[in-house]
Amino acid sequence: MELEILQEKENKPLGRRELRFRIEHIEDTTPSRSDVRSKLAAQYDAEASTVIIKKMETRFGIGITEGTARIYSDLNQMEQVERDYMVARHENKKEA
Repeated sequence: MELEILQEKENKPLGRRELRFRIEHIEDTTPSRSDVRSKLAAQYDAEASTVIIKKMETRFGIGITEGTARIYSDLNQMEQVERDYMVARHENKKEA
């Protein structure tokens, strides 16, 4: 899995960095949101809990996924700005 940042924008009023990215995963499955989240967190030296993957679109048969993400300065700022369903989408699933 190769991650490439296509566009990066600093949004200081909302305390976040907005990214457009492309992932090449030729002859492999589409990476999960948690895999992309941890890779972005490592690349930007941020906590994985402050990274939100807004959208991921995979092109059929090509092995390329493009998407958008947001990296917040802290967890409190993220909870104030993001909608509840987006935050819930990125929470770790509890084992039953």
